Amino acid sequence: MTLTVVLHGDPAATQQARLASALVARGHHVVLCDAPGIAARVRATHPDRCTEMSSHPRLPMFLRRLLARRTARKLGASVVHLNSLKHWHTLWIGILPYVATAWGSDLNDEVFPKPRHVTRAVDRVLVHAAAVTADSNALLQKARARAKGSRAPFELVFWGVDRALFDPAKVSARARALREELGIPEGTRVLLSPRQNKPHYHVDRILRAFAASAWSQSGVMVIKLHGREDDAVHEARLRALAEELSVATRVHFAPPCSYEDLPATYAMADVAVSALEADGVPSTFCELMSLGVPIVATDLPDYAGVLAHEDRALLVPPGNHAALVGALDRLAADPTLGAALAKRGKAWAEQHADWERCVDRWEALYRKAIA
Repeated sequence: MTLTVVLHGDPAATQQARLASALVARGHHVVLCDAPGIAARVRATHPDRCTEMSSHPRLPMFLRRLLARRTARKLGASVVHLNSLKHWHTLWIGILPYVATAWGSDLNDEVFPKPRHVTRAVDRVLVHAAAVTADSNALLQKARARAKGSRAPFELVFWGVDRALFDPAKVSARARALREELGIPEGTRVLLSPRQNKPHYHVDRILRAFAASAWSQSGVMVIKLHGREDDAVHEARLRALAEELSVATRVHFAPPCSYEDLPATYAMADVAVSALEADGVPSTFCELMSLGVPIVATDLPDYAGVLAHEDRALLVPPGNHAALVGALDRLAADPTLGAALAKRGKAWAEQHADWERCVDRWEALYRKAIA
């Protein structure tokens, strides 16, 4: 049965665009709510399967609900997928069944504090969801605790990896070309910071660890830019820190790129580092592992079962500078360690994080929600 799915979430999120494209490729119709940029990209390949709608964010909630109900009915929408949970998503309660997918920033209020009215609204969204998903068991437990006895299914679903796209053999030539474009000499080892550059991603800590480690003597650090509105501010802040640490000539900034070009950016890395203190399981980890890039990350409960210390990654306590430097030094001194971590990570990604199987899980939940 063909579905008409309303997608409502972060309009700048790659995940939203990936899911929309996957659904239309399977013959479904998608309605992008408040995401004109994503809608334009999807319509470029499937103009007859993608529609836009607005939630009219400047209107009072009762009017927003009325207009959303009318629009959804007119478009024949059968289910909503909330990709991230916002307090204004209460507008869908009672209009259509919806699947709620929680992100770390939605539920980790100790790191991302929110006003009480926002927390209460997010709890209502969880309570009324026909199904709830998250990309880590720790997030699922938080969601269940805040859903106040909901009997809806709570399922672990990763934002997995398109293994055909993130295939190291297919992107090796482009990765070499990108190294040349960034002015990185052949044979120089690359330490990559692939996550966003906002303060809570702690790229400054990675930069300080790079400066204090053996990587700064013979390797380079590449910080990925993402093309978001605040990118320039954070790039300037990190460039200033690199100057202060006397490693500016060894720090490069990879320009924003399309999702299709992302594998080459990741594949040029010898090691990738993430330093968050609260997170889910980002698709970035699945993608890096699929490409055979070893990972150093903070040891968070959310990563349990995905990043296993000394097996598929090196994990360090959050905020522990010495431990982070130590992990980087180990990988700088012993490339065979990185190769072993990468091999086991690649096997895990193939078994557990295939993108098509992830979309299968959501599609099944849509049908359950409708039923």
